[in-house]
Amino acid sequence: MTPKLKNKKVEKSLYSNYLKRAEECYNAAQECFEKADWNASTICAIHACISACDAMCIYYLGKRHSGEKHNNAVSLFRAIKEHSRNLNKNANRLNKIISIKNMAEYEERLVFKSEAEKILKSMERFFNYVRQELP
Repeated sequence: MTPKLKNKKVEKSLYSNYLKRAEECYNAAQECFEKADWNASTICAIHACISACDAMCIYYLGKRHSGEKHNNAVSLFRAIKEHSRNLNKNANRLNKIISIKNMAEYEERLVFKSEAEKILKSMERFFNYVRQELP
């Protein structure tokens, strides 16, 4: 039996608030990278993608994931268009981005420049997709 994912209903028009939050984190991620703040850049990139995911889910499904495990948000994201190759590609990208959240925010080691650079590129690609899909 698959566990029920925790979701919260959100009025569709409010997707733009989540998109604005995502864009601010996106900009912060880029600015931090330029200042060689690899940890902050990575954390901001992760949160930018989570908020962009929320914006998409709210716009298309009228809800967002509200559980503790952010990777479950990817399952909700996949439900937007179940058989879309492009959406699945970006869901996989989102899953990889979220998978380093714990390390970037809570573990003892710091983020390397190469890791921050890779996450930033993934964030940009994810955002390009989200921007194409939202008004």
